[in-house]
Amino acid sequence: MTESISAQEAFYAEYDWFIGHVKSLAMSPEACSEDQGNYNVAHELWYFISRADQMIHDPIKVMSEEQQAAVEVLIRTVEAIPEEARGWTTAAQESVENMRHGAWAAARVQAQKLLVTLTSIAKLRDRYYA
Repeated sequence: MTESISAQEAFYAEYDWFIGHVKSLAMSPEACSEDQGNYNVAHELWYFISRADQMIHDPIKVMSEEQQAAVEVLIRTVEAIPEEARGWTTAAQESVENMRHGAWAAARVQAQKLLVTLTSIAKLRDRYYA
């Protein structure tokens, strides 16, 4: 027997997954790489953040237009990061070097802003799970 989860639970699970990556991206290249386990960090951040469309569409209608727009800006900024800045690697130092690539600078700043912009969503999530 399969239990389905509510739209709210699905959204907040997506939010938690997304915001974890955003928090890492907002860190310095070194801290970000360490936070993500020093393994293929740039590629995984690029991949996972660029696929967070549910955060734009907000199926439970808790996000403001400003919040949705800010999420979309981050996603589009990350999608635009060139392949040479997100190469596959299993070496910690290479992960840091990838995250130091200048193409990540705008995404890092956008991630920092987004954390502030989405504070109210974190509060709603906390109330939902309380």
